[in-house]
This record gives sequence, C-alpha cells and structure tokens, in this order.
Amino acid sequence: MTMELWSLVWGGVLLFILILLSANANVSAMGMGWGIGNRDVPATTTGWGARARRAYINHLENLLIYASIAIPAHLVGVSTELSILGAQIFIIARILYAIVYVAGWTVAGIRTICWLGGVIGYALIFIALLQNT
Repeated sequence: MTMELWSLVWGGVLLFILILLSANANVSAMGMGWGIGNRDVPATTTGWGARARRAYINHLENLLIYASIAIPAHLVGVSTELSILGAQIFIIARILYAIVYVAGWTVAGIRTICWLGGVIGYALIFIALLQNT
C-alpha cells in the first residue's frame, strides 16, 4: 500500500482516538446516564475535553479534503516523491496538531502552524496529481 493511503489509514486512527477522548470527557462531565441516553441536552464539557471535540471536528474536515485528493491520486497511479512527502507531512502535522490542540498549547501560534503543515501536505499531493495526469 502506498504512503498516501497509509497516511489516510493513520488519519482515520487519529480521528478515532480524538473521538474517544472527546466522548470520555463528555461522559465524565455529564455522567453515564447522559452517555447512554439520547443526549437531548448538549454536553457542557470544558477544557481539554472541549478542545478534543474541536480537534476531532477539524481533523474530520481536513481528513475529508486529504482523502478527496489522495484517493484519486492512488486510483490513477500517482505516487511520486512529491506525493509521498506530502503524505508524510500531512500525517505528522495532523498528529502534532491534535496533541497541541488538546494540550491547549498556544505559544507562537503553534496550533495554526501545525494546521498549515497539514494543508501543505495535501497541497503537495494535489500538485503531484496535476503533474502526472
């Protein structure tokens, strides 16, 4: 399997971990009755739990963009040095983004820099796709 697809797989694993963190924080804040119920009342999670939710929503959005570029690249047989580099940058940046966001680190705009790294990663794959089709 190509690096571009492995990055998609690991991105899915990261999404699952972020959802678990958010769900755990929600149940801790709202109680098990809320967790197994219909959840008609929205969770009032704060701190790292709320950040985990925002991180997984952001990651879901970016993973969709990544998949919409990486899957077509794979289907047409594009796996170049540029696209592999893009895939590596994407997954490393997204892992760092998740850690930085959930931890609440804000020094020097580090979260935004990590987010931008992910964007650069899928942009490189898009460029490789355009160059090779």
